[in-house]
Amino acid sequence: MTESQKAKGLTREMQRDRFGCVEQRGSDGKGALKRDRLEGRTKRMLTHRLQDKPWMKYVSTGILLASASLWAACSSDEGSVDKRSEVTNEDGDAPLSNLDDLTAGAPSKADLPEEGKADAVYPPTYFDLVKLQSPVKSQGSRGVCSIFASTAHMEHLYIAEGTIKTPDFSEQFLQWSVKNEVKAFRNTEGSSASENLRAIYQFGIVEEAAWPYESTKWSSYNHPECSGEDSLPTECYTNGNPPEAAMGAKRWRIPQGRWINSNERSIKAHMFSKKTAVEVGGTFYYQAWNHRGSPLPTNNAYWRKGYVTYPNDVDKQKSLEKRAGHGFLLVGWDDTLEVQKRDGDGKLLTDSQGNPLMEKGFFIFKNSWGKGSFGVDNPHGDGYGYISYKYVAELNAYVSGLPKIELPKEVCNDGEDNDMDGKTDCDDPDCAQDPSCVGSTQVFSGTGGAIPDNDPKGLTSSIVVAKGGTISAMSVAVDITHTYSGDITIKLVREGGGEVVLQDRDGGSEHNIKRVFGISDFNGQDAVGTWKLVVIDNAKLDTGTLNGWTLSITDCVGNDCASGAKTYSNTESKPIDDGSSTGVFSNIVVDDEGEISAMKVFVDITHPEQIDLTIKLQRVGVPGEAILQEAASADGPYVPRSYNVSNFLGQDAKGTWRLVVVDEAAGDSGTLNGWSLEIAR
Repeated sequence: MTESQKAKGLTREMQRDRFGCVEQRGSDGKGALKRDRLEGRTKRMLTHRLQDKPWMKYVSTGILLASASLWAACSSDEGSVDKRSEVTNEDGDAPLSNLDDLTAGAPSKADLPEEGKADAVYPPTYFDLVKLQSPVKSQGSRGVCSIFASTAHMEHLYIAEGTIKTPDFSEQFLQWSVKNEVKAFRNTEGSSASENLRAIYQFGIVEEAAWPYESTKWSSYNHPECSGEDSLPTECYTNGNPPEAAMGAKRWRIPQGRWINSNERSIKAHMFSKKTAVEVGGTFYYQAWNHRGSPLPTNNAYWRKGYVTYPNDVDKQKSLEKRAGHGFLLVGWDDTLEVQKRDGDGKLLTDSQGNPLMEKGFFIFKNSWGKGSFGVDNPHGDGYGYISYKYVAELNAYVSGLPKIELPKEVCNDGEDNDMDGKTDCDDPDCAQDPSCVGSTQVFSGTGGAIPDNDPKGLTSSIVVAKGGTISAMSVAVDITHTYSGDITIKLVREGGGEVVLQDRDGGSEHNIKRVFGISDFNGQDAVGTWKLVVIDNAKLDTGTLNGWTLSITDCVGNDCASGAKTYSNTESKPIDDGSSTGVFSNIVVDDEGEISAMKVFVDITHPEQIDLTIKLQRVGVPGEAILQEAASADGPYVPRSYNVSNFLGQDAKGTWRLVVVDEAAGDSGTLNGWSLEIAR
């Protein structure tokens, strides 16, 4: 990993550690720092990473001074006292979006038919969809409300479908997909519901764990061109590119979306008949929302309840002087709710007899400003709100449908619940006849130790297996403490021949590695011998420890010993086109049929910079592909390695398989020496 990449990861780490302690700007333009949480380890980590880095001396003082201010502003002498009862709308600026981005492509309301029948009667209150929502999330300080509304929309549709009980999809990945795969809004932070759902429908997004959300956007500390607000490089708005693990992860989809009429009856018709929520977005009126940025007086009690009334004329005029937008998810309604109207001075209105003038009828919505502030007193949950029917009628509305879910097959020795049925590995009935769960399994434990910093030899820990038996399944579980997992390479080496790279500098700035790796490379071999786990730290400054590891070996039983995987190879050498978007490809034809139960691809490439290479496995004539490696995942020369592939499990093996290698950057050339495809049926 280059030093510039480390610096990039450093600031991403700082962003994660401060958990929303970000600069807030009020209507006076002055900065105010709000504290959610700041861990002391951030300061230690920053100081540690700046030492011995001459190239960073010119920025180190500025970073440390800025950080010192941050720590001071985020610190508190009030301990852990619960301040919930003192929450006000003055605590910080809730982030907004670019209005033009949010409404781009929306048709005129007059061009959209109403949903439902004209004589339909709907109940006065409808709360059924509230219980079909994922937890309220926070977009932090980034103007990506539409991304959060669309992700909440998608999670709701999965919950409503019923197969997956607790879906959690990656807003970070969706933001990247819209700008890089759909190629919309590439030089702005915002997006729209239609393009977001297009990305999900057409390309799919990954789960949150594959690329967790970062609550602050990149600045010039992350990338020299990420300075300012508008027309920046795309990666400034996406916080870089997805890690390799995210590009190789399963993508989840929902059906193609559509615009609907946003009047009251139309939205009610959709909710009641389809039993699904409606995503809306449009002009933001500051006083109506009781936002701190309002130049007009606001009502803190309304903020705490999540009340959003129809804007008065003064609010409309003032809000349009600093145009902004907001997107969110409608999840129900209440015809009976009444909220007193206000004038531009914030005064509660009454008629000539002194009776309060009320606005009646509100939709319930799920917001993306987190918990503990907006809507903290809302009866449907902290972070929810009410918005008037009349206001919603002026917004844009977008909907989708329930997904058709095709769960992956359970992998029986990786420690994960792949098919999401609540049962893992051999506890899953699907694994009853899997070699990993049949026969006897031996589990061996290896010792740990300190991992040498920036040492290509690394740390080696050995396990001696004395009892023989033909291997039918094997897994390695590692427990590593390290402050930068993107530095680490992990290999399993068999003394006398054979090694498997389990991880090669994946994970970026994430801390620690605690993971189970399923391995099929040694299936059919005798288990007796010395097995070595090699852990290498490829960059200096960040240090760590191998706390321990285990090797699990399952013997095959009876006829299973004869049913090994079959390997297909293409040894033709081909030059890789330097800096070409098309790259080079090589085919392997598999003539024999059979359902794929496991697949592994071995790739032999000579290239001085693996950071340039994207490697993909495709089936000719069949949609879909597996990303084996994404360019910019790690630097250094490419080392021939194996990739376990789960994308095609359950499919028929027969067909033409294609390996595609793309050199994304000019200047370094390389060669595809050959590759092989191992398929177990």
